[in-house]
Amino acid sequence: MQFGPEWHTPVEHRAAGVVILNEAGDILLVRERGVPGKRQKAGLWHIPSGTVEPGENPQDTAVREAWEEAGVRAGLLKFLAAYLGHFPDGEPVLRHAWLAEALPGSTLVPTLPDEVLEVRFVPKAEFDALYDAGLIRMHHTKLFYEDALRERARGPGSSVQSHSGFRVW
Repeated sequence: MQFGPEWHTPVEHRAAGVVILNEAGDILLVRERGVPGKRQKAGLWHIPSGTVEPGENPQDTAVREAWEEAGVRAGLLKFLAAYLGHFPDGEPVLRHAWLAEALPGSTLVPTLPDEVLEVRFVPKAEFDALYDAGLIRMHHTKLFYEDALRERARGPGSSVQSHSGFRVW
């Protein structure tokens, strides 16, 4: 066998989320209220995202989490990336993200108010300041935002078809 078990890294934990940009390039972020037993997340910002549940595919997780955490009915436009990271205990986690749009029926009001304190679009300069201050929950959030901005910068020739039938970018 060319690539045996020594080349395999098992990953039991997967997460998925969405990157939604407004016309100005601001990113939609949620700020964690914090939940009992998980206070380390309190006050930190990230994209709407969460754990891929057993039997769920990452795309469905991304859409579900957008609704639960941000009150956004998300239409996935394009897969951005997957990044392998780890939890503080060293357990690996594979995080996936899609460029998405907010569909009609979006409220920007979380359906899980016990977990999410705030939902809003954050301008790039503010995002950078939050990141530098250690208030962005995961480095992956920055990577996904940069991926989305690069995708957008590719210009009109790289536009993607939205669920509403309109071209985005």
